Amino acid sequence: MKRLFERLTAKVLAANPLDLESMVRGFLIQYFFHTSDRGRIAVVGEGRRSINLLTPTQFKGLGRIVLSTTTVFGVPRSPGSYGCSYVESRTPESLIQIGAGTVFNNRAFILSEGASVTFGERVLVGPELHVADSNSHQLELGLRAQPDAKPLPVVIGDDVFIGSRVTILKGARIGRGCVISAGTVVTPNFEAPEMSIVAGNPCRIVGRVKDAASTDNSRNETHEPA
Repeated sequence: MKRLFERLTAKVLAANPLDLESMVRGFLIQYFFHTSDRGRIAVVGEGRRSINLLTPTQFKGLGRIVLSTTTVFGVPRSPGSYGCSYVESRTPESLIQIGAGTVFNNRAFILSEGASVTFGERVLVGPELHVADSNSHQLELGLRAQPDAKPLPVVIGDDVFIGSRVTILKGARIGRGCVISAGTVVTPNFEAPEMSIVAGNPCRIVGRVKDAASTDNSRNETHEPA
């Protein structure tokens, strides 16, 4: 066994680092997808019906998981690229739906436990997202071994930017174009109007997102002499 290990070590050290990195990540992607509940996944949209996994991602549960053909999980050249994102639609009533062009960085955790978690289109998500439509357990003392009896839908609109290590709790609604700053905890039932900047723990609205189109138009305006 020792000699076998030494031979394997020698082969690893002799291999091209970039090739080795790609092979190891590819193996982990295949392993975690192979152990997923693949029958619960539906892929919708134009083009080839395939799931774009660039880093390890596992799908579990008894409910539905609906992905777009252009949904992407993982950024190889980013921290946590060997860690596993985990997506679970836990109960038969659960739903996780992710729109076209939405991209997740590494080590995301998405849980639906009887309501739904919905991402719109073109959402950009930083590493280590945590989002759930339930508390996972009852909060009352003596009942904490039981599932949350009142899960609430989480809705994330189109073109939202979510920074690293953001937590989004049940009932939250994030409008189109919002920015959720790194480390923010989006509290239960919080509603962010369109184009809001949200930050803090607990979260609050701290500003407004500028529309690049309107900014460009204002720069290009010409003014007649007075």
